Amino acid sequence: MGTYSDFRIGNFHLESSGNFTTTRHHSIYLPSDSVFVERDFDLKRVEVFQATLRSILPRLELLGSTLPAIERRFNNPYVTYDEPHDVPFKEALELVRNVDLASLKEGTRDNHGGLLPAEYQKRLEEPLTDHYGRAPGWDLSTLLDRLMPYDILRMLAERPANLDLIVQWDFMDVVESGYFEREDFSVGVDDEGFLLVTEGTSDTKVIQHAFAILRPEIADFFRFIDMEDNYPFGGHGQLMNFMRGLRSIGKADGVLAIFDNDTVGVASLAQLEELSGINAIKLPDLEEFRSFPTIGPNGEHLADINGKAAAIECYLKLPQRCRIRWSNYEKRAGAYQGSIDQTSGEKSAQQDEFLRTTRVDDYPFEKMWKVLDVIVEDSAP
Repeated sequence: MGTYSDFRIGNFHLESSGNFTTTRHHSIYLPSDSVFVERDFDLKRVEVFQATLRSILPRLELLGSTLPAIERRFNNPYVTYDEPHDVPFKEALELVRNVDLASLKEGTRDNHGGLLPAEYQKRLEEPLTDHYGRAPGWDLSTLLDRLMPYDILRMLAERPANLDLIVQWDFMDVVESGYFEREDFSVGVDDEGFLLVTEGTSDTKVIQHAFAILRPEIADFFRFIDMEDNYPFGGHGQLMNFMRGLRSIGKADGVLAIFDNDTVGVASLAQLEELSGINAIKLPDLEEFRSFPTIGPNGEHLADINGKAAAIECYLKLPQRCRIRWSNYEKRAGAYQGSIDQTSGEKSAQQDEFLRTTRVDDYPFEKMWKVLDVIVEDSAP
């Protein structure tokens, strides 16, 4: 009969796989999610990985289980010998929002009948009725049978009460039976992550540190260029050429270029957006940048620096009496380029202060949160 690993949320069974074909669910968990539990069916104490649906939700989305992507897969399922049911995605999503998973009792395994309204039972059973006229009793599983487990979890997350349910991966049977070593079930991201490339070392160090302290639950999804030696990109032009080069050799997938929110960054991004197969963004526009102290040929005045002068330093704690100095005129963009009016020493001190922070420090992290939000949003399909 073999041995199996079990993947479930609460008492709702998602997947079983066994022996040498055991499915690994390493990418949705962190090492800290390892716990020892006593199983109900054999009273054996085993190691499992488990976490709340709430905590793994950002990881599910970075792995591709966003609602738009799920809708595409739901509407275009893999070819099977069974006739699919006729419930459209929006209707299925609304049904899932109203399902109380907590009502499932222990030991129900695959028998999930009674979770959906009775009028749906016949619609779900008809395509799956065997030649004896028997139909399965797992109505919610039938509704979602065209989706993979991570897509199902993402849909279940639409019901707020489900977010605190435990998503558990019990894999120790296949280890104890000799099919795998315990070391084969290390967790974290393998090849599913993203390489982030910026205009320079300062941007990279700041964003890397921000992920480490503000979004540690997904920080392992994001890799950066090794900066021990000379950083290969010294500005927008070199970064733009790098992305073009990756595209030319078909290696741009999984790479995200991040430009400053300034005149040359916006112009570079516009050029790359004309090419298919390149993923690039700029630092986000912020409301507080719409009326910012500046100085230039026309003297001192308040101006909107979004898209003109907002480099990474603007998203950190700003020095007192901070202002933008307008400098070069960019013909391509028809606008001046600006930057914070500070010495290189003051700039280094500003960045060093941020790089020493922890999440609990009294530091204005709000702008960096928004930087991470646009990176994560653009990375999820």
